[in-house]
Amino acid sequence: MRSLLNLIRKEVETYKPEQFILLDLHTTTAFGGIFSIATDDPESQRIAVELHAPVIRGLINGIQGTTLHYFNNDNFDVPTVCVTFESGQHDEGLSVKRAIAAITNCMRSVGCVRAEDVENRHDKILIEYSKGLPKIADLLYCHSILPGDEFVMAPGYENFQKVSLGEILAHDRKGEIRSKNDGRILMPLYQKQGEDGFFLIKTIEEFGL
Repeated sequence: MRSLLNLIRKEVETYKPEQFILLDLHTTTAFGGIFSIATDDPESQRIAVELHAPVIRGLINGIQGTTLHYFNNDNFDVPTVCVTFESGQHDEGLSVKRAIAAITNCMRSVGCVRAEDVENRHDKILIEYSKGLPKIADLLYCHSILPGDEFVMAPGYENFQKVSLGEILAHDRKGEIRSKNDGRILMPLYQKQGEDGFFLIKTIEEFGL
């Protein structure tokens, strides 16, 4: 991480851009859909929408210590815009293609390449995998994990899967962990590393707005 940060700083210092845009690429342990995380910056939200993936609002407030937090603060001498893109499951080969499509669309969105020079297949890759998923969703709940919790996620959950109030989602040393809301689950943790067990979100349509 430190090496990457040094490389980024060197590029910014060498190029001296008027604006620095960071697209943070990720994959998840669960299957079930791609999504983007925007900050409160309108430009971040505009770029996130251009990635043709559900935009999760408020998630940056439910997690701590991420790349998005670091680059969203005054750690650089130029205006910085950050967007995180989750391209799919860790071991899914198509996750790489979706990440490439997101990079290409981001470059088009911010004017690094001309729109007429971008192939439609990049849009199609993202639109196809986002079919049936909500356009925008807000964070309802984040289940944080503390050392020694012995957290184990219940098997079979996928990103954007609907869950009901009171549904058993996981277990820890204290017993059952039940859903605190009706909504959809996001990033259920199926690996040993991680400080967040799962997130619950609510789509705008489900809010009745």
